[in-house]
Amino acid sequence: MHDCQLSTQAEDQEIYQTAVKENRFVLTINFKDFKPLVQKGKPGVIGIQSQLSNEQIDKVVCTFISEKNPDDFIGKAIKI
Repeated sequence: MHDCQLSTQAEDQEIYQTAVKENRFVLTINFKDFKPLVQKGKPGVIGIQSQLSNEQIDKVVCTFISEKNPDDFIGKAIKI
């Protein structure tokens, strides 16, 4: 949402469709609502814990994705 110039009031479906259009993954604390939106062959959703600081988010996400192939996230919803 922050990178995509969407309103803070944007609906989950709008956020996911923007991610698909721009070939981006969604990183969210609202995992349960985004999980059903994931489409086969389209960008996935990565769920994170809500209580993490920005620095912690950066570390957790970077560590998680650094050992993976980006194709591993296509069409998947993964909670880390």
